[in-house]
Amino acid sequence: MLVLRRRMGEEIIINENIRIVVAQTTDGSCRLAIEAPDSYRIRRAELPPFQEAIVQRTASAWQVQQ
Repeated sequence: MLVLRRRMGEEIIINENIRIVVAQTTDGSCRLAIEAPDSYRIRRAELPPFQEAIVQRTASAWQVQQ
């Protein structure tokens, strides 16, 4: 495991096609922005795979409504 320290606005690049940016920091937490090809599935570790499908369907339905 690689452990890095990054500041607000700094980036991490993985395999030249995944970019992770520190978007916001607060006391004890940070907000990350992840840019990756559509073929990569990105999910929070605490979200089981079956719930991920529900979240994706909900997000897709929300985008269609807008």
